[in-house]
Amino acid sequence: MWPARRRRQLVSPSNLRPVLLGTDLGVYAMARSLHETFGLTSTVISEQPRGPINDSAILTNVFTGAGSKDEDTLAALERVAAQDPGADHLLIVNSDHQLDFVLRHRDRIEEQYLVPYAPAQTVAHLADKRAMQGVLERLDIPHPRTVEIDPQKDRQAWAEQAGELMFPLVMKPFAGAEFEELDFPGHRKVYALQNQQELVVELQRIAATGYTGTMLLQELIGGDDTYNYVVNLYRDSRGQITMAASGRVLLAMHQPTFIGNSAIIMVDYRQDLIDQVAAVLAEVGFRGFASADFKVDPRTGVAQLLDINPRPGRSHYYAGVGGASAARSVVADHVTGTALETQRATTPGVYAYIPTFVLGHYVRDKDLLRAARAVLRKRRAVHPLAYRADANLRRWWYRILAQVNQLRGLWRFYPRPTDSGF
Repeated sequence: MWPARRRRQLVSPSNLRPVLLGTDLGVYAMARSLHETFGLTSTVISEQPRGPINDSAILTNVFTGAGSKDEDTLAALERVAAQDPGADHLLIVNSDHQLDFVLRHRDRIEEQYLVPYAPAQTVAHLADKRAMQGVLERLDIPHPRTVEIDPQKDRQAWAEQAGELMFPLVMKPFAGAEFEELDFPGHRKVYALQNQQELVVELQRIAATGYTGTMLLQELIGGDDTYNYVVNLYRDSRGQITMAASGRVLLAMHQPTFIGNSAIIMVDYRQDLIDQVAAVLAEVGFRGFASADFKVDPRTGVAQLLDINPRPGRSHYYAGVGGASAARSVVADHVTGTALETQRATTPGVYAYIPTFVLGHYVRDKDLLRAARAVLRKRRAVHPLAYRADANLRRWWYRILAQVNQLRGLWRFYPRPTDSGF
């Protein structure tokens, strides 16, 4: 169930005022979805300007200043709502720390905003890897073996905990919201560890930051980027899936703080993967946006569920490329109260944050490469920032420079495909 809140049913979303927090690619993509679907202009609240949200005709920026605190963001939200008190304000976020902010201050925010996120305890349940292992086992969903490790304990404890698994391992934070705010040498979103010595070095670095959360260790599943799949769903207040999308990753991002994000995705509707994620969401009573990552084990051909996140995700716009509107699902659920049928992202297409000419170098499966090129011959790749209704020289120039930087990062951190994706 959603938490109790004020909600006024509308005939249409014409009185809706979307408000987004953040500056990243996923935030702009949500503003684009809202504009494409309903013609709505969004307000984006962030600390300071950043390329994806700058110089845009489909959003209005409100800046709180570098280093601003929770109270500054809350005050900005209240000012924005007060400018149009008769409207329905819908708040959307797309990162762990911003979702954590909303859940901490939910009671105050909901005095003026519709908040389309599950209760804090449900979000915590989905994030709890101990609990989720039990859920996946009950539902018979393949997943890698995972253990939790505390960086603040001594080496002996680390060795005992990690001893349950076989190297190489993948390590990532349990508390994503706290970890992504840290700044220290060697900071990564995901770590690939070849042996116990590397594990100790990285845990010592993390412990020195004062990070109070735990880290998750998983046995690494082999295969390059193309063995990865992404799934995006929206499960509404009725418990119905109103948006379903999946895509095959052709190339991921490899800069240390972006590892795990997808750069190029080909729409590939996999009902089996969608059903598995939907089953997990139903089991824990989750409502709202969810994004999941799978990796196919090259030894068995079985897709293993790696992670489920309670938000749209940075690359969620591939669902729009496939013909499913994230905006339509959230507006139907929280604004108009419409019982929406499932939008299935089945239109062939390719989502590309970097130029697709690199595919010939990184996609080693020749059949897959031919399939991707066949799609691209019929329909050009869709860049989430390349929106015709929001075109201007400054945005075009930013997009070109960003692509150059992404290519430089790719050549530096992942100059050739590997059998692990790291």
